[in-house]
Amino acid sequence: MKPKIETVFVLAKVLEQASSAWFFGTYVIFLTAAGLTLLQANLLNVVFMSVSTLFDPFTGNLADKIGQKKVYLFGLFFWGTGMLVYGLNHTFAMFAVAEGTSAIGHALISEALESWLRNHTSEKVTRVTSAKAQTWAKMATIPAALSGAFIGSKYGLSWPWILAGLSSFVALMLIWFLSRHIPERPKRWQVTSVPGVWSMIKIMIKNRILKRVVVIYAVVAAAVMPFNMFWQIVLRDAGGKPEWMGSVWIGIALLTALGAKLSARIRNGFRSLWIPVVFIGLPLIGAAFVPNLWLILGLFFTHEIGRGMWPLVVFNYSNRHIKSGVRSTVNSIRSTAGTIGGVVGLLVSGILTEVINPRQVWTISALVLLVVTLWVRRQRS
Repeated sequence: MKPKIETVFVLAKVLEQASSAWFFGTYVIFLTAAGLTLLQANLLNVVFMSVSTLFDPFTGNLADKIGQKKVYLFGLFFWGTGMLVYGLNHTFAMFAVAEGTSAIGHALISEALESWLRNHTSEKVTRVTSAKAQTWAKMATIPAALSGAFIGSKYGLSWPWILAGLSSFVALMLIWFLSRHIPERPKRWQVTSVPGVWSMIKIMIKNRILKRVVVIYAVVAAAVMPFNMFWQIVLRDAGGKPEWMGSVWIGIALLTALGAKLSARIRNGFRSLWIPVVFIGLPLIGAAFVPNLWLILGLFFTHEIGRGMWPLVVFNYSNRHIKSGVRSTVNSIRSTAGTIGGVVGLLVSGILTEVINPRQVWTISALVLLVVTLWVRRQRS
């Protein structure tokens, strides 16, 4: 019996995220062990986000023209190649090459399969299936992250990257096999011309709903960058040991999975966007003033609930207002806005670490998110 598209989507997301999780607990530690500063680590992420920004709108536009599934599978190939380049090198320059290659993969993958699912199913089915997929995918990252941290501490920090690359290629082949019977477009599809990227950007600027979503998405992306980049350093400085970082990922995965599951229960409307944002920001507003490792860890884990909700809540709301024929293009433009916000967040937070400590940077980011929360609450739906 051939699997339904909902089953294929869930399995694809599980394979995609589990294959990338090997290095999750050792990423920044790997870079600092190679002699990089936190600012240089942030600059590598700027490379990633800059390349992703350049490619993302055009890969989305390409997906609308040739099919989201094809583009998604090409993305897994580039992503896996980038992981291997990382694991086989030890210099800033080659790390930058790895980030650029991975960024192309990320741009191709970015919400391509989600758009494919939404074009084949209803809004409700997409919301429930996406929440289920993210819940199981986060759970599946736990054994990979734990194994990666153990293997990295015992045999060398390059090995998690190599395993991530090889796993991505295996995931690519399995997803292609599982989805080969499902067409790129549903039978009811009406063939229409797909506007170019720049034409679509102009249309979105005139659309009040999509414009608001894009602005909020960019600001939140900037604010969460310090949480992404500094959590391993913050925990290490508070007394955590490198070999524990894989175990920390258990909490991250479980609570983002909980957030993903809860996202299916959030009403699909603009004002609902404040719920994940306040979960992301509020717990870490006092992180600079908490002296205890376990208290910091508890606050950080609570914040991950919002991180699990956020992408699904934004996708569900914005895609209510997007036509099927341009879905990937619009989603990629929104993703690009988030990437640009992320670049700003990386640069600003990296510079701030030269004058204040990472936990104080966290507090600034949390305050920004609370301002976003208040603004959304004051807007009309």
